[in-house]
Amino acid sequence: MKKKLFYIKEKKILSGKIFKNRIISSPISINLSKNGYVTKENISFFSNLAKSGVAMVTIGAAGVSKQASDTLNGMIVGEKKYFKKLKKLSNSIKKNKALVSLQLFHVGAQGNPTHTKQKIIGPSKYYFKEINNHARALTKNEIYKIKNDFVNAIIQAYNSNFDFIELHLAHGYLLHEFISSHFNKRKDNYGGKFENRLRLINEILNEAYALNPVLKGKIGFRISANDYVEKGLNIIRATKLVKHLEQFEPAYFVVTAGLYETAKFKYIDMKNGEYWNYAKKIKKITSVPVIAQGGITDLYTGNNLLKKKFGDFIGLAQSLIADPDLIKKTLSEKEDEIIPCIAHIKVGACHRCRYIKQKKQVFSCITPTSWKPGSRLLKKDEIKKDLKIWENLNKEIYKNKDTIRKT
Repeated sequence: MKKKLFYIKEKKILSGKIFKNRIISSPISINLSKNGYVTKENISFFSNLAKSGVAMVTIGAAGVSKQASDTLNGMIVGEKKYFKKLKKLSNSIKKNKALVSLQLFHVGAQGNPTHTKQKIIGPSKYYFKEINNHARALTKNEIYKIKNDFVNAIIQAYNSNFDFIELHLAHGYLLHEFISSHFNKRKDNYGGKFENRLRLINEILNEAYALNPVLKGKIGFRISANDYVEKGLNIIRATKLVKHLEQFEPAYFVVTAGLYETAKFKYIDMKNGEYWNYAKKIKKITSVPVIAQGGITDLYTGNNLLKKKFGDFIGLAQSLIADPDLIKKTLSEKEDEIIPCIAHIKVGACHRCRYIKQKKQVFSCITPTSWKPGSRLLKKDEIKKDLKIWENLNKEIYKNKDTIRKT
């Protein structure tokens, strides 16, 4: 059975770094930082993820400033005060034999003042009807400040011993908003034609490379292949974006889709495997490694995607949150012991790892195999309550509490 996983077990060298296999943990944010600082919970979770057997851990959605974060408990990168703990985080992951990438972002016009206590801004005025929020347009001076925030964060991430830095150019966050005509209505040199809408990203990368040329080949991009809105990105515009970004010698491209307001279309596409088709189309037009992800729940599916050239790597997130031993169990032919993500089986059954949907905004997972935060965050009775919820959902879905889905 192990021989069937030939492609997924294959090693690859990228920018001088050895990937022990083709499995990446997709960006995960656990919303357990404190005042922007890395905490022991961050270190515990991502170190545990590194032990899973992935080639690289991706730490998700770290803000480049306080304004950039999507919650009050998000990780922040860029200021000198964050350096020591960021380095402790990267080193803790590497000690567990995994590479590490740090994803940087600015929430932009999709921010929620209820969660951030910040005024919401974007390239242009924007009304986010889902939360009845109006974003105001950035001034030129504010754009320059954000550019510097990104440059500082990139430099700090590299100096903090992260192997790669990932820029979030998707899901309707600020850099994506500048690219997309759906958000960007500016009349100055940061808006209008395609080249102008890419100006901020160009300036960030050019300045970062000028400060440290070694960064070439170390920066990856998360891009949107479909925004599901008329003037947003689609696969044709995404391929144009990829060809433009090639000049910056990217480490990799991660292919995703959707905005907050078009999430229902995103999940339909993900369920139908359309994300993988987007990745395959991007792979056909670039020599840069492509990470295919979105709804991959088992290694055999991932191996097949690699075999059929949908991507060079595969990304897993919720499956590894639900059972961090998924890889080890599969390679040791113990698939029957894998505990699957409930939401992968019944859409909407659980949103514990999507903390924005919760009132408490505490990252967690109800499966018995998942990582559990320290006692100061979840008490034993709360953990017991979660496991009871999992058991009841399990009964409802399988009609038999002893039946575990075979992935």
